[in-house]
Amino acid sequence: MPLPALNRMFITSAWLQSIIYGINCVLFGVCIYAISIRRTRAHWIIPLSCIFHFSIATASCIVCLLYALQGLTNPAIISVPDGSTLYFARVTAFSSTMIGLYTFDVLVLHFLLIWRFYLVWDRNLILVILMIILEIGHLSTAFAAWGVVTHFGVVFLSASNALAKSLCVLNLVLTICLTSGIAYRLWRAGKNTFDLTGYNAYKPAIYTIIQCGAIYTISIVVVCALQLSGNPAGLMATHVGVQFATLTPLLLITDINLRVTRREHDDDPPDTVEPTFARPVEVNITEEIHTHPRETCDPMNP
Repeated sequence: MPLPALNRMFITSAWLQSIIYGINCVLFGVCIYAISIRRTRAHWIIPLSCIFHFSIATASCIVCLLYALQGLTNPAIISVPDGSTLYFARVTAFSSTMIGLYTFDVLVLHFLLIWRFYLVWDRNLILVILMIILEIGHLSTAFAAWGVVTHFGVVFLSASNALAKSLCVLNLVLTICLTSGIAYRLWRAGKNTFDLTGYNAYKPAIYTIIQCGAIYTISIVVVCALQLSGNPAGLMATHVGVQFATLTPLLLITDINLRVTRREHDDDPPDTVEPTFARPVEVNITEEIHTHPRETCDPMNP
């Protein structure tokens, strides 16, 4: 049975990862610019989330470069027949780091969406606890799959493939629930205020949530389809997934901050100041003259 061309798959995933990372660099710059305009009015979670996700994406690109240099240029590996393919099929420090970065990035992305879900649903603890339970199940499945792979030292195993499929399904269900829940709540809020304002004030935010959620959901669907079909490219697709997990929050935060900043500038009064002149002070002084009879006192006759 011929071995799958994992070396070519890895090169393709690294190329796609670099393209999306370039987009993330642009989004990160715009995001920081939009936050700096709003200054202290932005919540502290927003800039911290931008910096964290971009740092994870940058670290993933650096590790991917080192991983490629090791697997494609090391003489001890490429001198063996199908050495690069066998290297990418094994569990190494670089592959463990890349999978760990992807898992951690998705975890923080989910908690960011859960936090927004918590806010738009008026701090409903029951719904938030359900989302957290789904996230715990997703994280537990990820750790179980990685534990099986690390124990046997081989990526392609029946047990690890089954856990990986479950992981993709849980990730997809959680993302759809959070995205649709936030969009639905914003739609209801806009519908309730439509009679007063005459328009849905939350429509731009709803479109932003749906678009960003759709981008990340499509990336999950592609990975799930590859893994469910048994294609080994599903493993390499996770290297690109870390960039999509960074692209989604950066695009979401950038678009929302730019819209809020534009609205705040539209609501501000114009900066032109017309010259004003001081009104002259009028002082009315009424002089009253009082006349008192002059009394003469005789010191001898008091």
